[in-house]
Amino acid sequence: MKRECISILLIAALISITACGHASNDCKIKKETFVFAIKGADTLSLDKYEDVSLPTTSSKPVLLFAFGGGFKGGNKANKEYIPYFNFLAENGYVVVSTDYRVGLKGLKAESMRNPQDFVAALQNAIGMAVEDFFDATRFIIDKNKEWNINPESMVACGSSAGAVTCLQAEYEICNRTELTKRLPESFNYAGVVSFAGAIAAIGQPSWSQKPCPIMLFHGDADRTVPFEKAVMDNVGLWGSAAIAKQLDELQTPYYFYKVENAGHEMAGVPLSDNRYDILSFLTKMVIRKEKLIIHTDVKKIGQEEVKKDFTLLDYIQNQ
Repeated sequence: MKRECISILLIAALISITACGHASNDCKIKKETFVFAIKGADTLSLDKYEDVSLPTTSSKPVLLFAFGGGFKGGNKANKEYIPYFNFLAENGYVVVSTDYRVGLKGLKAESMRNPQDFVAALQNAIGMAVEDFFDATRFIIDKNKEWNINPESMVACGSSAGAVTCLQAEYEICNRTELTKRLPESFNYAGVVSFAGAIAAIGQPSWSQKPCPIMLFHGDADRTVPFEKAVMDNVGLWGSAAIAKQLDELQTPYYFYKVENAGHEMAGVPLSDNRYDILSFLTKMVIRKEKLIIHTDVKKIGQEEVKKDFTLLDYIQNQ
């Protein structure tokens, strides 16, 4: 009888471990899904990840993540993102991955009559994504007591199109545009983490107030999101290098992680390879509010130089 009881307990334990995936990690990460907006045919939801094994004596910082996908598609629960979410959750963050409407879905670059048409469509898609990102932000702020989180420690983060979205969101806040009326009047993010992002603007971006600390990852051979800029008639995208130059002139805290001869893979690589760099940025510049400017230049020894002088047409054709 004792042996049978022991066997049953062992089987139950094995089933529990299998159901959780990894007994030591995944089981302590609680995932919840919430609908935060319904816009036409789009029901927008967000996934909340939290390590429930950590003490809850004080409110936690929050990281709001926007997925990549070229404003054509994407998935907030992409399996490649989950280890990154879990890592941050294990280090005390409540991680929220959000939906947003993808304004270029079904759009083919060759259907555009000229580059100006594509730029206009892209600007509309970015504005739509930022609106939804702000609505997700407001939903989280309103949940601060229920979720035991600190809205003043909310970080915006994104990959590729999501990185464009979170950078654009911060740019809109710093210039107090119409979109920011969706947020509390004095709100700003505590930090931004961008994986291969850019800012859309008419003319060179201009900041009415200094932005929050920003971390920029980018490869200088990216032909999907410009490393420097891609503009036509002074309208287009300003990439991480251009943004970093402006932040330097503003003397505001930032961390620029540049990889030579790297392409758009920098929209995803840092989620696995640079987690501790990100955690360091969050700890020093966001939580401790240290006034730092950090540049990291990475180059593989012996690597051949690749094409980097892309035009706006190159970026359009690569969509």
